[in-house]
Amino acid sequence: MSNSIETVQIEEQKTGSGIFCRKTFTSTSNDFLVMVMGYGGSLRIWPTTFVSALARTFNVITYDNRGTGLSIIPPDPEDYTIKAMSEDLFDVLETLDIQSHHLLGYSMGGCTALQYAHDHAEHVKSLFLMSCTAGGALFVKPDKEVSNALANPQGKTLWDIYMSTFSLMYSPEVLQRCMPTIKQIYEISKECPTRPLALAGHSHAFKGFDGTSYLAGLKIPTTILAGKNDRLMPVKNSENLAKNLCNSNLILFDDCEHGPHIQNEDQVVELIVSARKNAAK
Repeated sequence: MSNSIETVQIEEQKTGSGIFCRKTFTSTSNDFLVMVMGYGGSLRIWPTTFVSALARTFNVITYDNRGTGLSIIPPDPEDYTIKAMSEDLFDVLETLDIQSHHLLGYSMGGCTALQYAHDHAEHVKSLFLMSCTAGGALFVKPDKEVSNALANPQGKTLWDIYMSTFSLMYSPEVLQRCMPTIKQIYEISKECPTRPLALAGHSHAFKGFDGTSYLAGLKIPTTILAGKNDRLMPVKNSENLAKNLCNSNLILFDDCEHGPHIQNEDQVVELIVSARKNAAK
């Protein structure tokens, strides 16, 4: 058996409507996996190791949500809706001429993934919802102080602001253990931080999302992933999704918070690869 590590390659471009996207792949990549980042996040928030590990199997598509990274920044918060962000995703896939793909949404990105799966089900082979919610009556809110702190990150430096957000996602012990990954994310993303205007827009999008009306009609094979100790998106949200999606599998991680792909990276990669194989049967 060869122990050689496949060389990771990257291609980047921008859609006609101004959404910046990236394809990460290796010589062994097959199928497409599209990944949607959550609240306030650009594609640079995905850990490099996570994307590279998935690229051994998939052509991994990531992109900057509107208001983040190198994508357009609409000036009006009302221009940010989950429906509009779903159409941004559709624009990315049309630009890249991708007709069929697997889809992973993380946190608020899971709301976008749900909306896209409803609007464009014929393109989605399998769906992965990580640390997210269906919104509406099925949304279980975090503690109010956690919500307020997320919407109003504090700090004198950009690093302080990043850490104020990550401290909501992880306990001090987990934060320390994950610090190498967090520092790497910061270094990659610090040149294009998300502006307060866009954070207000993302808040508007999340508050207005309600996907409960179409859950029963979604037949796409769906894997729901969540940490049992998630303070930002309480685990009850994932349990509610599992109860209302007829073709779903719920996987909960012990001692895990708002980042299974960081705290349990190897397991999450393995689960995604395995689910892809099952969806192909």
